[in-house]
Amino acid sequence: MKLKAFTSVLCTAVLAVSVLSGCSSAPAPTDATAVTTQDAVQTAAPEKDTVPEDDSLKSQGGMTSQEYVEAMGHGWNLGNSFDGVNTDESEEDTGETAWGNPVVTRELIHAVKEKGFDSIRIPLTLFRRYDSEDGNYTIDPDWLARYKEVVDWAVEEDMYVMANIHHDSWIWLKYWDGKTDSEEYVSFVKLWEQLADFLKDEPEQVCFETINEPDFEGTDEEKQEKLDAINLAAYHAIRESGGNNSSRMIVIPTLSTNFEKSAPLLKLIQGLNDDHIIATVHYYSEWVYSANLGITGFDEVIDDSGKTARTAADNAMSTVYDTFTKNGIGVVIGEYGLLGYDKGEKCNQPGEELKYYEYMNQLARDYGLCLMFWDNGSGISRTDGKYSWKKPLAGEMLEASMKGRSSYATELDRLYFDKETEEDVVIPLTLNGNAFTGIQGLAEGEEYTYDSQAEAVILKAGYINQVLADHKEYGVMEDLAFQFDSGADWHEKLVRFSTPLFEEASGTARGVTIPVDYKGADLRRISAFSGEEHTGPHSDWWKYLENTNAFQVEDDSLVLDEKFFDECAEGFLLAGPSYT
Repeated sequence: MKLKAFTSVLCTAVLAVSVLSGCSSAPAPTDATAVTTQDAVQTAAPEKDTVPEDDSLKSQGGMTSQEYVEAMGHGWNLGNSFDGVNTDESEEDTGETAWGNPVVTRELIHAVKEKGFDSIRIPLTLFRRYDSEDGNYTIDPDWLARYKEVVDWAVEEDMYVMANIHHDSWIWLKYWDGKTDSEEYVSFVKLWEQLADFLKDEPEQVCFETINEPDFEGTDEEKQEKLDAINLAAYHAIRESGGNNSSRMIVIPTLSTNFEKSAPLLKLIQGLNDDHIIATVHYYSEWVYSANLGITGFDEVIDDSGKTARTAADNAMSTVYDTFTKNGIGVVIGEYGLLGYDKGEKCNQPGEELKYYEYMNQLARDYGLCLMFWDNGSGISRTDGKYSWKKPLAGEMLEASMKGRSSYATELDRLYFDKETEEDVVIPLTLNGNAFTGIQGLAEGEEYTYDSQAEAVILKAGYINQVLADHKEYGVMEDLAFQFDSGADWHEKLVRFSTPLFEEASGTARGVTIPVDYKGADLRRISAFSGEEHTGPHSDWWKYLENTNAFQVEDDSLVLDEKFFDECAEGFLLAGPSYT
């Protein structure tokens, strides 16, 4: 790898990263009308046609596809357990602990149910768990028995279960050439024949998903043709396996589980004339927001069209509703979440992440969809003995949002102060139909007031200045729990900050660590330039660097990663305006 010289960064280049620091000590309006610096986009509940009652949909007995999805309610993924696998065949395969999670326990499944989840998706990878030499691709019976044990635990908890073949999609099935006598196709069919037979006596509440996130080589048309063939192969293997599988719900994905690829799947399902089929897509929001490529706000405008992460979610969910649900086909969002969730606390902006969970669950109610939260071990702790949420506020919002709407501050979940304020500070609220009831530990009228007409909390200047007097260190001074008559509490943090101090650093393209005293400020985004042109990863189409990919935010430093240097031009500089 060619190394690019990188010395005395701050002496030779402008480093002006954008930070969330400015102040938010906005004065109380004289006319008692809340003032906001960024209006949140509130999308009205969608107007949708009622799915028609059609007796023919019940011709095979049991629930219709849509009724089944509604019964599945809110779901959770047992990720990185049975789908984990040591892909390096020179190493021993350590089974369900291969990707760092402990052995699944009955107590974990019970805890998931107790948190309010109605259904569970249990991804299963079969690579290295079958005999590829015997011609029958015989699955390890112990592996199947162990998988069935966990499926049965979930059934005993009265949960709906979605069983699927998972990472085999990209490990080997992706390379199928489209011929039915090729090894990939033959083995896929035989694997489903065995899995379907082994689980054929499971009750109706267990459904089968044909394959996870399918993708193939070739043109888009060729990829779709291969997926149709694979989905049909699994469908027929299941239906012909006996037991309860003749009418079991079968979950079929779009190409790459992309909602934009819904139309071909609709055509396939309608051609089968089988009312026991569910469509599935995955949704991780807009990438630049979800993985944090400089877009940190749920209602922050992304492009010239005015699109935000919120309006993008509207579009995605209305698309699957219009395509499938209106046609009597239930839809499961088999995975949803944010791509930055398991990258650490400093990737997604915490409060803006909560707004996403809250809104997605409302969209699911509006459109009659089942949402299944992706958890690879970074959500519910599988090691603390209590199965608590690793990110408590995210867990609280997820649990509350499954039951109804929650309220929040229209703007950020933190207020930054670099000095005393002479005026009260207004915090507009988005109530979502709830009523504000108070701030835990604070006295209304003395430390804050509430303007019910403007739907805004007003923190008294005297209270804020006393907090500043009591907390001389930079960082969070107070964590205020706003409470409502329904839904999760909203935590608004008061932060003391000053301008961050970046020190000189040197290094090579293998990575550079720049010492930083953030002084309470939170880094928002970074741009890199070579001359007047953007440089670095994705710079051919995007203006900001990816958090935790091109750079890392540490408590006392900013790390420019090797991935950044691999794609940046010589003589770059980092820049970005301060955020106020």
